[in-house]
Order: sequence, then structure tokens, then C-alpha cells
Amino acid sequence: MGLVNKASFMLVIGTLFITGCTITQKHVEAEQIEPTADVKSQGQPNPKPRPKSEPLYPPASTVIAWHAAKCGGFKASSDKANYVGENELKRLFESICLLGASEPEKALSQLEKSDHAFYWPDDIKQYLWLQKQYLQQNLAAKQAKQALSDEMEKTLSSLATIEQQLLLREETKEQ
Repeated sequence: MGLVNKASFMLVIGTLFITGCTITQKHVEAEQIEPTADVKSQGQPNPKPRPKSEPLYPPASTVIAWHAAKCGGFKASSDKANYVGENELKRLFESICLLGASEPEKALSQLEKSDHAFYWPDDIKQYLWLQKQYLQQNLAAKQAKQALSDEMEKTLSSLATIEQQLLLREETKEQ
């Protein structure tokens, strides 16, 4: 008797399971039919959603190679992968190499814009931070050199004035 009860119980469960599957399957099919009919009536295409994939950022070694290639003296091997922000980084490195020594303020502002343009991975963010530190030190050194040059020019001007005054004193003593 216990075996018969178990068998009938399994039969009922199996029937409910199969019936439930067909009911939900019909429900899913009904849901799929309704939006497409609605979209076709509007005349718009119904593209299938793409699976979301992670953006492909370049590794730090590739970023450093791009920088070295743009500044000269290093040939970067061409990689067939298309990375997020690749063109932006290459233009940035080219401008840093050209403007880094002559106009560090401009190079620093471009670096700041590029840093905020993308959600860079940590290794690229650290490399850009190092470049920013280098440019800030370069800017500080340029400003210190200019201040020293201005001070030196002022001192030389004072010395020239003192020398002229001494020469005038000697001439007045001779007369």
C-alpha cells in the first residue's frame, strides 16, 4: 500500500510539473509574440539585445610602449586588438612629448582631461598619475628657473647701477 501511494504521488507531481512547464512555455511564447507585433506596427526594427561585455583596456606595458614610441627611440609592436581609449592615449603622449618641456601647463591640462575622459584601470591611472607628477615637477622647475633668472637680472642691473655711480665719482674726483 505504501508503494502504491508513493507511485500515485509521483504521478501527480510529474503531471503537475509537465503541465506547469507547458503553461509557462505558452506564457513565454505569448510574451514574445506581443512585443514584436507592437514593434512591427510602429515600423521600427527589433534588434536582439547584445550580451554586455567588459571594455578591453590596454595593459600597462602596451601603454608605456605607446608613450615611448611617440617620444621616439622605441618601436612598439602593432597589436591587432582595439583598446578603449587607444587613440586618445596616443594623441596625449604625442602632445606630452612635444609640449612637456616647452609648455608643461598645456600638457598638464591635456593629461588632466584625458585622465577624466575614461574609467581607466588602476595600472593606467597610476601611469598617468606618474606622468602628471613629472609634468608638475617640470613646471615647478621651470617656474623656479624663471624666478632665479629674474632675480639674477635684477642683481646684475643693481651691479651695473653701482658701477656707473662709482665711475661717476671717480670722474668728479679727477676734475
